[in-house]
Amino acid sequence: MDRIRRTAIFAPLLIAAVAQSAWPKDAIAQRLDERSFDEFIRATLRSYSVPGAVVAVADASATVFVKGYGVRQGRSPSPVNENTRFQIASLSKFVTATAIATLVGQGVVSWDVPVHQFSPDTVLAEPYATENASLRDYLSHRTGLPAYAGDLLAQLGYSPEELMRRARFLPFDHSFRAEWAYSNYGIFLGQRSAAQAAGISAPELLSKGILQPVGMLRSGPTQAELFKDDNRATGHNIDGSIMPYENVDAFSGAGAIVSTGADIARWMRMLLAEGKFEGQQILAPRTVGQIFAASMVQGPGGPLQDPNDCAGLGCESYQFLGHRVIEKNGALNGVRTIVTLIPGRNIGIAVFANKQLTVFPEAVRAEFLERILGHSGRDLQKQIRGEQVAWNSLVEIPKPPSGAKPLRRALNAFTGRFVNPLYGSLNVVREGDSLHVRIGDHDYPARLTHWSDDSFLLTFDNPDTAPGLLVFWFDTGADHASGFAGSKIANAFTIDYGRFERAG
Repeated sequence: MDRIRRTAIFAPLLIAAVAQSAWPKDAIAQRLDERSFDEFIRATLRSYSVPGAVVAVADASATVFVKGYGVRQGRSPSPVNENTRFQIASLSKFVTATAIATLVGQGVVSWDVPVHQFSPDTVLAEPYATENASLRDYLSHRTGLPAYAGDLLAQLGYSPEELMRRARFLPFDHSFRAEWAYSNYGIFLGQRSAAQAAGISAPELLSKGILQPVGMLRSGPTQAELFKDDNRATGHNIDGSIMPYENVDAFSGAGAIVSTGADIARWMRMLLAEGKFEGQQILAPRTVGQIFAASMVQGPGGPLQDPNDCAGLGCESYQFLGHRVIEKNGALNGVRTIVTLIPGRNIGIAVFANKQLTVFPEAVRAEFLERILGHSGRDLQKQIRGEQVAWNSLVEIPKPPSGAKPLRRALNAFTGRFVNPLYGSLNVVREGDSLHVRIGDHDYPARLTHWSDDSFLLTFDNPDTAPGLLVFWFDTGADHASGFAGSKIANAFTIDYGRFERAG
């Protein structure tokens, strides 16, 4: 679930959409120039070595353009088309916000009433946040939950009820509403709380709230939707090899939705028409405005690095040549996605690609923005190509520091069972000359690599699960580690996995 974000500290604010007039369709068609845009997409697909992609452009009344490019898998001849299913990764968050919005429209929940009032089981580590956090806080990543912390929970086999219960054991690393910090766990908690208030499950909320009413017939709230037929995209690693599908169903609307180019175009049409779709008012116009409204400044964002890029509800917004743009991107193993809407011009684009961490979606989106809104005065394609290095670095395993101290104890000293109230049990076992880890009731696998002295780097087979540094401690006279404390590594994508103590 997407990782490239920057944190800024600002007070919460709401910014109304800039009033702009929609252009006539012929003006949009002339600016887009479908034929040359198609040629650009094909050339860019080759340039980034992306096996397959789908691109959809929609306005408030119709799908303007939807087309598949390349193939679903490697050298297979099976083409991507408008109905090819993709995991849409963190784009799910934007769709989830619209599903929750249906409950807001029904009066079941509210964006700004404390969640604890309608979902008493939603408890955070900080009592003040528990009593005051609203759906707006959860959906705009301003609750105080640490960025990306708790993501491992989605892999450990816990029930939705247990995932909600364990939230109270995740310590905050900043104050409530003080910072923007991207939290998949927070999105899950917000969605689950809203669904509970309605008496349904989180996946049911997605299906009944938005996917079915908008007629997204080849979309679903869980990974199982991928396998209903063979027309699905396979994920590919940076080197072109096939990647396993990543299952994040446990966190539901934070990243689990499956959809197609044709289906997501229908959803875009609904939003661009202020909640109306084929004669039916799915969401009230004011509700759509609340989703788009800025709830927290994130820091520089968008192609032109708008310094006031803002979090909305499951999305973000930035300025591009004086126009307000609403956007959400996503990443899972072997897939990248993006949706970009220009509400003032009633048009938007979606791009799905089946390659790990590729910036191809951003490249196509930038070209689209310049065609519709005007040239930026920058070489955006060169700029975005330069950003590929930063994306690739997200899955690089950190290397020990140059001054690392040697291991002073036998590996057996670090073995045993350790426990933490958030994650559960973590078993360290020795296998030959290495240490392996099994986490939770279902023995989720990981490994330990020596870092320095009594510290080890915890890593996982799944490249989307961030590593973390574990520093072991030993009680006086103890032959085996008494516990360990997690910490992050500077200038690397890592997670603080907290404090574990040896099980009695």
